[in-house]
Amino acid sequence: MPRGSVFCLESSKAGQLSPGDPVLFRGYRVGSVETSTFDTQKRRITYQLFINAPNDRLVTTNVRFWKDSGIAVDLTSAGMRVEMGSLSTLFGGGVSFDIPEGLDLGEPVANKTEYHLFDDQKSIQDSVFTEHIDYVMFFKDSVRGLQPGAPVEFRGIRLGTVGKVPFFIPGLKQRLNDDYRIPVEVRVEPQRLINQLGGDPNIRAHIDDLINRGLRGSLKTGNLVTGALYIDLDFYPKAPPRGKIQEFNGYPIIPTISGGLAQIQQRLMDALDKINNLPINPLLEQATSTLAQSEKTMQHVQTTLDNLNKITSSQSMQQLPADMQTTLRELNRSMQGFQPGSAAYNKMVADMQRLDQVLRELQPVLKTLNDKSNALVFEAKDKKDPQPKGAK
Repeated sequence: MPRGSVFCLESSKAGQLSPGDPVLFRGYRVGSVETSTFDTQKRRITYQLFINAPNDRLVTTNVRFWKDSGIAVDLTSAGMRVEMGSLSTLFGGGVSFDIPEGLDLGEPVANKTEYHLFDDQKSIQDSVFTEHIDYVMFFKDSVRGLQPGAPVEFRGIRLGTVGKVPFFIPGLKQRLNDDYRIPVEVRVEPQRLINQLGGDPNIRAHIDDLINRGLRGSLKTGNLVTGALYIDLDFYPKAPPRGKIQEFNGYPIIPTISGGLAQIQQRLMDALDKINNLPINPLLEQATSTLAQSEKTMQHVQTTLDNLNKITSSQSMQQLPADMQTTLRELNRSMQGFQPGSAAYNKMVADMQRLDQVLRELQPVLKTLNDKSNALVFEAKDKKDPQPKGAK
């Protein structure tokens, strides 16, 4: 008899596994499915696995099992993801197990320990976040494309997961009208915020404070091809403060705003409102007044041009060139009086000669004054001629 351990998997879906299907650890076969039974008390399917020794020691308290269908196609708000398993599971399927990222190896387990069978590998990573705080968000926009399991993000960082869409409570009725809002349950998972908040024990009070500072939720398109939506949380400074956090049937409410196309429509309406609020009538009145003043100015310009045409075409204006010719002839006649040989020219030459003679006669006097400035008062003595000295 082979050595190993037996483990049990529970699932709410039948037909996922069959006896003989392989049990894989990171693509390596370590065991097989033995039996599948239906538990009438739990109303669940139980699959019994056998994992050979020593590989059975890989099963610890932190491992997760998931259905390995060979080819997995996942269409989410992040896009389309295709995963292909081993050839042994490509046609018949099987089950795989591993430790989710972020968890340690865990402790060894006893024989026939029960585990939950997850639908895919992505689900086991989400199962790590066992703690959550439930909120309700009311959206006026269409929630078509928002599915349970969609991410709740803050500027690209995932904070939680969408729970139920729509979130209807039995016995609680709402009236359909133009302001009808669809309730959606969301789960904020504090374990995702350990790196950001350092494991803040009072995450509820922290989120309440963020809501009062303008934190709002909106629907965003994550994939244009599939139309998948996700919930985006961000700060909107113009959002009015809420004060005390409101509740819906015991669930705290995170306020929302319209997103996507609704935001574009709102921006267009805001722009039209700004245009409507512009002082159009005063501007039109001012423009009309300016046009009237311009017409008056053009009339004055036309009148000035008419007067100028009258002046230029008058008889006195025609006689102006003859007067200018007379002035030029008189100026020419005056200039001819200073030509060489004329009386004025000879007189000017004689005056210049007399001025030159006077300046020559003043040269000795100027020299004496230069040597002795008081020579005009005291008699200036003659200087002795300098005597040459012999060479020594």
